[in-house]
Amino acid sequence: MAEKERAPSAQRADLDFAAGALAGCCMRVALFPVDTIKTQMQTGGASLSEAVRAAGQRGIPKLYRGISPAMLEIGINRGALMGLSTHFKTLLPRELPEWASDGAAGVAAGATKTVCLHPLDTLTCRGQVGGAQWALLWPRPQLGALYNGFGPAIARSAGGMGIWLTVRNGMYRAADAQQVKQGWLRDFLVGGAASTFTDLCTFPLDTLKKNLQANGGSAGAVVQSLVRDGGLLRLYRGYGPRFFIVAANGGLWNYVYVQSQKWLYGISGERST
Repeated sequence: MAEKERAPSAQRADLDFAAGALAGCCMRVALFPVDTIKTQMQTGGASLSEAVRAAGQRGIPKLYRGISPAMLEIGINRGALMGLSTHFKTLLPRELPEWASDGAAGVAAGATKTVCLHPLDTLTCRGQVGGAQWALLWPRPQLGALYNGFGPAIARSAGGMGIWLTVRNGMYRAADAQQVKQGWLRDFLVGGAASTFTDLCTFPLDTLKKNLQANGGSAGAVVQSLVRDGGLLRLYRGYGPRFFIVAANGGLWNYVYVQSQKWLYGISGERST
């Protein structure tokens, strides 16, 4: 009897994994060049105009360096975040408030996926800044280098997913309470707002992580170096082109995710929640 009761939840987790992976891969291909420019600004300290000019000189193909591990990483990443959060939520006490359940499930999902996927993210970052990739894997995996930046990465991923899931699901519940019609605009606005709020809270951790992944070193030394280079705002270097991209990315991703989820649930006969 217990197995039968758990089966629908397990199926929803699998379907949410597939929908998240599909939406993540679509958005990664479309926006990868912008992410490459942002990464180069974060690690090199260049201005937006300098980074764009350098990108133009190198050509479009160079902007897609690191796309292979990035596609693998984002597919598993987004799939794991949605699938694991659905799964973890079923394990929590039913008497928990919805916002607390969302936050706890998001933190658990974000931490779990970061432990497993951080090496792929490191390889992506190394490719974007022209560093060595396969030398970290062959002839023997260099686990220390592959897990550079793990501290800020897990803090950002776990905390960010907790914030994002709480804000996203809370906005949907508020929209339902106000009887706001379902549609692409609602999905876009909810995804965009949740993503930008989360990103504003956690972006300095991403800057720290990227510098550790690209160049190594200790977190404390890197923070001191970044602050000396440009004060606290140095931790937000590269955010100019990112803010609107994050909003658009979050909105489009959420819309594609919801549509993929509806399609997959329809095929499987599972009811969406």
